[in-house]
This record gives sequence, C-alpha cells and structure tokens, in this order.
Amino acid sequence: MNENDFALNPAKENLKVGVFLCRCGGNISDNVDMEKLRSSLDATVVEEFENLCSINGRKLIRDSIIDKHLDRVVVAACSPVTHEKTFQKYVKPLNPYLMQMANIREQCSWVHSDTGKATAKAISLTAAAVEKAKYSEPITPLLRRTKKSAAVIGGGISGITTALSLARQGIKTRIIEEKSTIGGSMVKIGKVFSPEKLAEECAMCLLNPLVNEAVENKNIKILTKTKLLRAERRAGNFNLIVEKRPGFVKEERCIACGSCAEVCPVEVPNSWNEGMTIRKAIYKSFPQAVPDVYTIDDKNCIQCGACQETCKMDAIDFSMETEVLPINVGSVIIATGHKGFDLSKRPEYGYGRFPDVVSQMELARIMGVNGPTEGKLLRPSNGEIPKRVVMIQCTGSRDEKPDGNPYCSKVCCMVAMKHANVIKHYYPETEVIICYTDMRTPGMYEKYLRYGQTKGIKLIRGRAGEVTRKNGNLVVRVEESLEHSPLEIETDMVVLSEAMEPSVGTRQVAQLLDVGLTEDMFIRESHPKIKPVNTDVEGIYVCGTAQGPKDITDSVSQANAAAAKVAELMNGNLEVEPFVATINTSQCDLCKKCMDICKYKAIYVQEDNLAIDPIACKGCGICLSQCPEEAISIMGNADEKLFAIISGVLKTKERGERIILTFLDSVGYLAADNMGINKISYPESIRIIKLPSSNRLMAKHILYAFEKGADGIFLGEYPDDLMYPQMKEKVKHLKGVLGENNINPNRLTLHRVYIPYFRGLANKLTLFDQEIISLNPEHHETDGSAKVLDEPLE
Repeated sequence: MNENDFALNPAKENLKVGVFLCRCGGNISDNVDMEKLRSSLDATVVEEFENLCSINGRKLIRDSIIDKHLDRVVVAACSPVTHEKTFQKYVKPLNPYLMQMANIREQCSWVHSDTGKATAKAISLTAAAVEKAKYSEPITPLLRRTKKSAAVIGGGISGITTALSLARQGIKTRIIEEKSTIGGSMVKIGKVFSPEKLAEECAMCLLNPLVNEAVENKNIKILTKTKLLRAERRAGNFNLIVEKRPGFVKEERCIACGSCAEVCPVEVPNSWNEGMTIRKAIYKSFPQAVPDVYTIDDKNCIQCGACQETCKMDAIDFSMETEVLPINVGSVIIATGHKGFDLSKRPEYGYGRFPDVVSQMELARIMGVNGPTEGKLLRPSNGEIPKRVVMIQCTGSRDEKPDGNPYCSKVCCMVAMKHANVIKHYYPETEVIICYTDMRTPGMYEKYLRYGQTKGIKLIRGRAGEVTRKNGNLVVRVEESLEHSPLEIETDMVVLSEAMEPSVGTRQVAQLLDVGLTEDMFIRESHPKIKPVNTDVEGIYVCGTAQGPKDITDSVSQANAAAAKVAELMNGNLEVEPFVATINTSQCDLCKKCMDICKYKAIYVQEDNLAIDPIACKGCGICLSQCPEEAISIMGNADEKLFAIISGVLKTKERGERIILTFLDSVGYLAADNMGINKISYPESIRIIKLPSSNRLMAKHILYAFEKGADGIFLGEYPDDLMYPQMKEKVKHLKGVLGENNINPNRLTLHRVYIPYFRGLANKLTLFDQEIISLNPEHHETDGSAKVLDEPLE
C-alpha cells in the first residue's frame, strides 16, 4: 500500500482547543478516573465541571472561549443525541460545528465496570474528539426557503382535498387534471357508504361543495385537459412543463346551454356512463361538471361547423391550439387515482359476451339517479328488474393468474355490500348473493356488513369458476368452500367486483418525476409507518389511490396529511443539517455514476453540469466512492476529518490492547445509547464512531485504520435505509481489498442494527470481539467457537 494514499492534510497550525469534562453528577466520575483523563489530554484548556449542561456549565465554556481565545471546543460528557444541540448553543460566539463531543457516559462509565478499562476508553474517545475538532470547519446550516406554491396532479377527491387544505393556508396551488372536468371516480359512484349511520349517502352532495369551494378559492387554479410533460428539480423547487389541450370552447363565453350538443351529428359511447349510453362529439361530462363548460372531443369531431353556427355566444373556436405552460412550484402532490381491472382478461365470467354481466362501476352508474336508467335497477339485455343478482368478488384481485393482481383491493367487499344494501332497500324482492373469498370489512365496516345480512343479503364463501348461459338465464358456477360442494346459481344479473389498479397517469407521472413505484406499480411511500405520504423524492408527496387501493375516507385523510407535510416545508423554513455532498464541476466529467447509484435521487443535471439538491441529500457518501475524478466532497465531513477520527481513536492504543472500530449510522448509534442507558456491558475494545452511513467509508479509510493498529472493523447499518443494498455490495468489495493487502477479510463485518434491538447489538459486538481474539496468533489458546456471522452479502 502507498503511504501517500493515507497522508493527512495538516490541520490549521496553532489552534487553541479547549476540552471540558463533565462529571455528570457522578454518572461519569464514579467510574472514570477524571484526573487521569484530564492529565492525558494535550489541549490549551482542560476544565472539569459537575454538570456542563447547566447554566453555570454554559458560563464556564463561554468564558473560556472568550478569555482564552479558543478556536475549537471538545465536550466529554454524555451522548451527542442527548445534548449536542445544547452544547452547540453554548459555544457561541464560535461556529456550532467547531464543537465536538466525546460520549464517555453511555459508552464508558455506564457499560464498563472496570474503572481502569473505562478510563482508558474515555481517554481514547476524547483524544479522537480532539483530533476531529482540529479538522472541523465552520459551516452554516441550510435554511430551506421553499416557494410557497404547489402543484396537485390529479383532480379527484384526494387532489381537491389537498388543494383546498393548502389554499386555506395561503399556498398558491394548481390542480392539473388530464380530463375535461375534476371530480375523479367519486362523481360516478352515485352513493357512498356510511357505517356509522348504517346508510348510503349521495356522493355528489358531499363532493359538490368541495368542488365549488375549489373553483371559488383565489389560491387555486384548475387546469383541466392538462398533463405533465417534463419535470426537473432545483434545490427543493420544481420546474414543471405542462401541456394544456384545447377544448375549442371559450370558457369565458360558454353558458353551458347545450344547444351545440343538440345539433351535433356525431354520437360516441359516453365514458361517464361507462359506455352504456351515447354522447355527442361536443359535450359536458355530467350536469354538475366543473368547469361548467362544453368541450369538443377532437378525436371524434368532424368539424362540420353545426355547433359553431348554432352557438349564440360565439364561444366555439376551432383555431384554438395546444398550450405549453411552465410552472415553478415548491412541492408536488401526486393524486393521479386508479383504474379498474380490465374484465375482458377474465373471459370465463362472460364480460363483454353477456350483456347482463356488468362491473361494480357499471352497476353504480345504473343505480345513479343521473345514470343511464335514471336510478332504476334494470337488466341491460331486456330492461327488466332482475329477480336475482349475483356478485363475484376478487375479480382481478388476490389473483395469481396471468394479468391478475396478488394484492387485495381493499374496498371491493364494502362496495359490494353498499350496492347490495341499495338494491335491497329499493327492490326488497330481488335476491342478492355475494360470492366471496374472504369478506374484509375492518373496524366500523363490520357493523355495516352485519346490517346488510339482516336485510337478507346472502354470502357464499367460494371463488366463482365461470359464468355461462342455461335456459336463457345466466349460471354462476362456484364451489362453496365451507362445505366443499359445487353450486350452480341461476341468476338474471352478474356483477363483477373489479380490482383497483394504478392508473396510466400514475405510471407516467412517476416516470417524469423520477419517484419510485411498488412492485404493483403504485407510488411507493418513503416509509409506510412514519412517512406514509412522502415519496423517495424530497418535496414530492402522494395521496389517494395513486399510492394504493383505499376508500374515500382513507383517501381524504391521506390528502390532508400530504397537505400538512407541504405546509410544514413552506411555512416553517426548515433548517437542514449542512452535511451534504457538493460537486466540483470543473473536475466532474459527467459520467453520472454518482447519479445512478444515489437512491435519494439528490443528483440531477443542470445546464450540462451535475448538481446536488441539498434538501434531498442525506450525506451518506456513496457518491464519493463512485466518482473516478474525486469531484465530490461532503460538507463538514471531509476525508481529513475521518482520517483524524480514526487516528485519534488509535493514537493512545497500548501494546497488547485490542481496539475494534465500530462505525454506526444514526439508528445504530441510538441502539448503542440504549445499551448504555440499560447498563448492558460489552467489550472495552469497542470504539463507536458515528457516521451518516458506512457508505461514507472507502477502501483508503479501512486500510488506514488497519495500518494504524485497528484489530477489527464492525459496520452497523439500518437495513430499511434506501442505500443498504449498496452497503452490502461495498462490504463485499472491501473484503476483497483487504485480502489483496494480506489482511484477513474476517476482520471486517457488516450487521443490521435496530433501535429496540440493542441487546442483540451488544451480543454481536461481543461475538465479533471473540472472533478478533481468535484471529490473533498470540490468542490461539482462546476458544474461538463463538463466531459472529457476517450479514449475508449475496
């Protein structure tokens, strides 16, 4: 190995370093020899105090900084997780990042009963903090000033709810909707179920007030017939390019009288009624449509001019052209909704062949008062009221067949119960049978299910095999799985409960915004528990069925949560830690290897250069190891600083002493703190060093550590971090490098860490310490049977 590879740039000369030791009311001084620790330190000022975090402790630190003209400060006390922010405030007028902490409570006095060994470790950790402080640079926290505007992509109930919540907080919001009207699926379903009231309520009556408020709110601009074309991120803000297609009708002139549609000769299937009725080439989707304007379907319009001639308002203009509009916003919310499963993929159910086989959405339109039959339950084949209706659940859901979806669509059981209850209410003589796999009605919905059963709705557990015709009637063949008996059910009408699938718009928008998708192609949230509306791109959020199947209640809740997160960013001017990557563009050759590996998607192309979004960057450092030109650095976490920490830990190592460098991320460090809080002992050889991620370590750091006397290196990473797979690949590479340099690869190990699994971490550290003992020739007599196994790297 080349010594020059590990040469440190010299620290600034003649730096005055002050070290402040805390006795912590005996929590530290009872088990650490404070006099020995004090005398071991080479510093301008070394002071000892009972409780440094107190007001008097603050005075001691500040007076010393001013009187002794200190350049750097080291506080040897408790965990930085507990009091780092406190001491950063105490070191003013120094820059807060010129203060470093040595954790001699949780990592020394509370976990090691031998005073001599606890003191030796405290000396080592404090010396490392001193060396680290010498290479610290003054840096300034990043203040996020996000533009107070947002774009909501999708104009369904989720998008409208989000936009209204933002607008009420003074945030300018644009709703971008590809269709000619807003409202989404909710405008078509007729009724919604209310388990508390054991009733069904008018969907439009609930939605219309929200739509009207969105139209009237001065902070909301609605762009219909508009879709996203391009998107790029700029340090927390987003530049969007959208395309607005012409409707060939001037909104400011149209009074929605409908005379144009009366004279239009072109008739096409009406998607509003699921193709069960026809509409004209110039149309308004439904009476309450917003915007309240007719629009021309340019794919079917023959431009005969009849509508233009009859329009007394001169509102029709065939010269209108597509507009391309730039939009700059501080945040984006994806609310692109869902689509229904293509029922033609299940030909065994006869959809498309038998007119009386319909989907749940088609049944909703049939029973809607503004639907094709004005709310009357009539068979499409003959217009008669059906005497029996059979509903088949899980059509395309929980389905392992080709083109099926293995997931549950979550709302289908409740939709079926809603429609069954409505049928029994208006047509009590009509028999309703639901063939189900499992009836999933959680929480209050269980009450609604039992209510339906009291109405005479019959439930048969079993997946239907096929739908055929017999003697002029439909026949549903199903195996009743409770009694394992085959059944043939004659019926007048079959309703298929279709799966919810991600919409085409969801996939397109995800690609344009570069956000992650689940294996089922819905938008992936950053974390399903603690970040349920965040995507993996900072500043982009998701709500509604774009994120996965859910009902209206959950969609509205998630929409409000997304709005809250956006408002938090825009109203709070959040301060972000400055330890982020920066690129020297003069050295960068645009190979984009860093861009490809960054799972946080913090790196982007800007004017033929790579740039890093400081808000998205987590400072993990994986990009550094990928850059062949060494054009990337981490603010406040330079190589020299990392070398200094390693050197500082090992500089006090005595002959025969064993030291294992333990690099932990923030999760692992909290787990280590928990070991201290719970007084769980582990070997004194362990020296814990906190990093944003072990991905920051490169081969030169590992080799340098072993050169300086490290006996082993333990890496602990939280496995649910986006960069964890890259960490596993890196460790495989590093083990290979160790082998090439005649260092046993088993001296390096990687393990998963969890905050509550601190006892497991202590056990892994103990086992690794025993493994290192067994690898040393002078310890052949030691029992090496207890082995710590690497995290599987394949």
